[in-house]
Amino acid sequence: MLFAPSQPIAPAVGERLERLRSEFGGRIVRPLHLTLERTDGEDPSGLTAAVRDYAARARPVAVRGEKLFVVMSPYRGAAVLKLNVARSEELGQQIEGMRSAIRAAGLRSLYGETRATSVTVLERVEHEDSLDPAEWANSVELFTADELIVSRIVGASTYDILDRVVIS
Repeated sequence: MLFAPSQPIAPAVGERLERLRSEFGGRIVRPLHLTLERTDGEDPSGLTAAVRDYAARARPVAVRGEKLFVVMSPYRGAAVLKLNVARSEELGQQIEGMRSAIRAAGLRSLYGETRATSVTVLERVEHEDSLDPAEWANSVELFTADELIVSRIVGASTYDILDRVVIS
């Protein structure tokens, strides 16, 4: 389950991402998104129903990034550049609401009870040694998350979109 913007990102954010891409190589992740939950659910219709039920109560929320870091991603098959997501009460409530809906549907979290939240901004990073921790050291709004996307991982950087719901 992903929290994403239904609208294009702001031009200033796009320009910063292009600068990062030119420095690190790789590809900008589109759409930018915050992964709310991963589940081992075998029943896509149950998962989709849980997300649609939650969407009726969900509210758009700002996603702010801060502090760059590079990690290997088993889901993307290479190094990725991520931004930690700045914590906010509203975002915390939305994440917990989604996780509660998933548990209520009988689905198990692959993340467990605690995890860091981050947004992958570049995949297949080529020059991770040039990371400057001061870049994006201050919080910046990446996007307003107003769309829930249900997807299934089918391979490295390959996803099937099962459902999309815009929230208001």
